[in-house]
Amino acid sequence: MVEGDELLAEWDRSDLASVETAEREYRRWLERRYVAVRSDDGATFEPVTGDQLPVDAAEVIVTTAMGGG
Repeated sequence: MVEGDELLAEWDRSDLASVETAEREYRRWLERRYVAVRSDDGATFEPVTGDQLPVDAAEVIVTTAMGGG
């Protein structure tokens, strides 16, 4: 479990090795039941579905799922 904010991966779409490394790290967190949101502007966030890292996003944040109700 991560306490606070922690940089898990950085990638450059033009660098396949960095994308592959980031995708592995992303899937590792999803396997631990974390969920992800993406942002392109740092202010608006959208849920990420599936196990593909959206490499075109400005940032992807993983967090524990929050229950509602």
